[in-house]
Amino acid sequence: MIEQIDMLLQRATFYHCVLLVHSNVCRLQHHAQELARAKGWPILSVGRLLAEAILSISPKQRSAEAQRVLRSLLSEAGPGTVVCADIDLLFEPMLRLDPLRLLREASRETDLVVAWPGSYCGSVLAYAVPEHSHYRTWRNPEVQVCLLES
Repeated sequence: MIEQIDMLLQRATFYHCVLLVHSNVCRLQHHAQELARAKGWPILSVGRLLAEAILSISPKQRSAEAQRVLRSLLSEAGPGTVVCADIDLLFEPMLRLDPLRLLREASRETDLVVAWPGSYCGSVLAYAVPEHSHYRTWRNPEVQVCLLES
């Protein structure tokens, strides 16, 4: 897996983002932590850090603040590749975010490996499973995808 991630980051063109994809959240977390440890890359618990930053802000301002905070967190964690885990809060409907767009844009400044709970089949990337209330899909996500084996 580590060699595959390195290869995908080197092959990345416009967006330097690799999604580490699996539907099992525990397994995904384990692999993200293992990768970060093996490569010496920082790992950010995106949801926890964003929640701390936006909790005291009025709901109307949370979307803009979440975007600003995410960019700031990633910038501070660099230079170099950053592993993003616990991304679930990015999908909270009240925040009105496009998580994939945010991560793609952030990857133009900081190389990212993102633990993405979901699936990738053909050219369709999914977050969560269809039964989940925050389930979303994207066609042609424009980032590199590394599927973890079942």
